[in-house]
Amino acid sequence: MSCRARNWVFLGDSLTEGVGSQRVSHVSELTKQLRATNNGGVHEFRLRQINRDAFRQIDFNVAGFMNVDGEQKGGSQLWLWNLACEGQTIDSDFAWLPLIATLEPELVVVFRGSLESIIRPAALSDGAWPWWAPASWRDYAATDPRCYFSTTWWRKAKQTSVDALKQRARLKLLRERDGQPLMDVDLLSAHHASLLKSLRELGTRVVVLGLLPVSEDRFPGSPEYFKTVNARLREGAASEGAEFFDWATQLAEKGRHDELFYRDGFHPNADGARALAEILQTRLCRELAATTHG
Repeated sequence: MSCRARNWVFLGDSLTEGVGSQRVSHVSELTKQLRATNNGGVHEFRLRQINRDAFRQIDFNVAGFMNVDGEQKGGSQLWLWNLACEGQTIDSDFAWLPLIATLEPELVVVFRGSLESIIRPAALSDGAWPWWAPASWRDYAATDPRCYFSTTWWRKAKQTSVDALKQRARLKLLRERDGQPLMDVDLLSAHHASLLKSLRELGTRVVVLGLLPVSEDRFPGSPEYFKTVNARLREGAASEGAEFFDWATQLAEKGRHDELFYRDGFHPNADGARALAEILQTRLCRELAATTHG
């Protein structure tokens, strides 16, 4: 049995990085679940790119959190590298390729397309905002529904009222003009194919995760568009020798959508993260057992 450390890499946006101060996601939950079943140590390393201009005295361009298994029992060590970053589209993943090549991972999991494919007001593309839309609302995510509200009553009161105004405005804009995704499916597919090709050239196994469902009420037009994107992601994975995993089908068997997602209907909550981790573990555990006990 080899004692060489093994690496799994996860690429994505906020759905993979996690939201909130704890950044709970399917990667952090998968780490916990694998620790309960693996004979060796299972460690998590979250690493994201940051704006170096925020640091004036020291030059930083990444920030991270290392979660080392304190109960490791020896044997093969498995590192889960969460390189996802909120607000970053798939083209940002190419910057990680030198690090990924150095890690020589046995597995790379790519969960991309959700951020890029949500249907948003057309004004984001052409700048034709109505006069009444405040400048602070004109960023791509500025009017997205909040994931959750503060437990402090006065903060919650402010957040709920502002969120209600933003949702009325966003839905009004989407009714008046056909919305558009941040990145059209052809460009997304091109970036996706290029990324998969680069990863496959490293000789690693690549698993592409399908998009998770979103609410038609909160994101008009997005559920149908997601079907188109999923079909293209599946085709692209097959063309580049990667695996496509439609985990949304199995997630639907774990509970209702509102039980597994935050109130925005887009980000999985803690229960959703655990359910997704269970689905991933079932998919990947045979390979883990084979390399651990082989």
